[in-house]
Formats: sequence, structure tokens, C-alpha cells
Amino acid sequence: MKISQLLASILVLLAGGAAIMYTADQQKVMDVVIATHGGGQQVDASSATGLRKLNQELDAERGAVSSERAAAVKGAEAARVEMRDSQVKRDEAQTKLDDHKNVLKGVRGKVEAMKKSVEELRSSLEAALAEIKSSASLDVADGASTEAVLASIREVVEREQKRTEEITAKLNDWQAARTAATEKLAKEKVELNRLTAINDKFFTDYSKNDDEYPLLAADSRWKFVVFNVGPDSGLIAGDATPLLVKRGDVVVAPLRIVTISKGMVVAEYNPKQLQPGVRPEVGDRVFRVKPLGN
Repeated sequence: MKISQLLASILVLLAGGAAIMYTADQQKVMDVVIATHGGGQQVDASSATGLRKLNQELDAERGAVSSERAAAVKGAEAARVEMRDSQVKRDEAQTKLDDHKNVLKGVRGKVEAMKKSVEELRSSLEAALAEIKSSASLDVADGASTEAVLASIREVVEREQKRTEEITAKLNDWQAARTAATEKLAKEKVELNRLTAINDKFFTDYSKNDDEYPLLAADSRWKFVVFNVGPDSGLIAGDATPLLVKRGDVVVAPLRIVTISKGMVVAEYNPKQLQPGVRPEVGDRVFRVKPLGN
């Protein structure tokens, strides 16, 4: 065998060995990468690590945010239904109040008519008595007996007294109806005022659902933000009024109010609930999660 052929054979063997070693090293690198990012394809969710675990956490957060948004929408819909119900009740109460006002107006008209009738009756009675006195004088002059004159007077008086009693009874009935209508109207006014107060509070609370507050400060090291609110914002420290930080239409993080002092709110957030590379920043907007008025 020639030396050149021998050298060529040796070079071929060396190249093959190098390829085998390179392939083995590549396999080791791939094993390390797979182990770092969560193992093979069939990995249990509780044992996943690396990027696979991060993806699973992000999926869970997306599901939680979707559930919160669905709950917020459901709460807003319930609030709208209650608003409509409250408006219906208010309209019904107003209708009843108007009806009672009309009834009271009619009663007042009848009472005035009764008063007029009583005055007319009094005038008629006085005229009748005057006529009786005149007739009695004529009867006496014509020789009529005193008993006949007294009987005539008594008959007229009894007839007029009966008419007076009938009119008085009707007047008492209308007075009683007027008193009952007045009492009922007063009760309806109280109920209407109560419903109006409830309705006004509902609309006041519901209007606050559109409030938004810009972040004035954000600290990623201590995981808190600062923003200002008005004196009647309805926000409460703790878990009663959860909030969301949004950048445009994108939710950055949920917030929990720590303190509220003279309109300045300090709220904290959980860094595990943030999207990768996204942090609350000055200028982001704060919104309510749960609507008021529901």
C-alpha cells in the first residue's frame, strides 16, 4: 500500500470519529435544553419546569382574567336589570301618587259643592221660616187656631231638619273620604321618597363604574402603585373593591388597595400575575373589577 493511500485512510477514519463525537456532544446539549425547559412531551403539569411551566402559569392567568371579565360583565348586566326594575317601581309609585292627587282633587270639589248646598239650604230655611211667620200672622188674623199655626211651623221645621241631617251625613262621608285620601297620599309620598332615594343612590353608584384613574407612580421593586381618587369614589381598602391596571385594552395586572389617605391610594400587585416583560408604569389606567350598584 502506498503512503498516500494510507494517509487518506487515516484521514477518513479521523473524520468519522470526529463526526461521531460531534453528534454525541449535540445530543448532550439537546438533553440539557429539554431538561431545562420541562422535559419531553409527556410531562405532568405539577412536575413541569422552565418555559413549559411558565406557559402553563400564563394559561392559568389568562383563564382567571377571562373569568373575572365574565363576572364583571355579568355583574354589570345584573346592575342594569336592577336599574330597570327600580325605574319601573318609581313610575308605578308616581302613577299611584297622581291617581290619589286626582281623587283628592275630586273630593275637594265635592266638599266645596256640599258647602255651597249647605249655604243654600240655610238661606232656604231662613226664607221658609220668614214665610211661616208671615203665614202664621195671616192665619191668626183670619182666625186660625194657635195649634194649627204651631203644627204648620213644626212640619216645616221637621222637613228642613231632615234635609239638613241628610246633607250633613253626606258631608261627613265626603270629609271621611277626604281624610282617608289625604292619609293614603301621605303614605304614597313617603314610599315615593324612599324609592327615589334608593334610585338616586343606585344611579350615583352606577355612574362611578366608568371612573378611571391614571397611575402617578409605580415601583417594580416593592410591587406597588399610587393614584388619586375623589372623596366619593366608593373605593375601600382590602378585597372589597378590586381593581385592574390596563394599558389601552390590555390588562397589565390586578390590584389590591392597601391604603387610602386624603384621596391618595396605594395599591399592591402580585408579580406572578404579570405578563413577561410587562410592568405597571406611570400613565397606565386603573379600572374597577366589580361594578357598584348591583
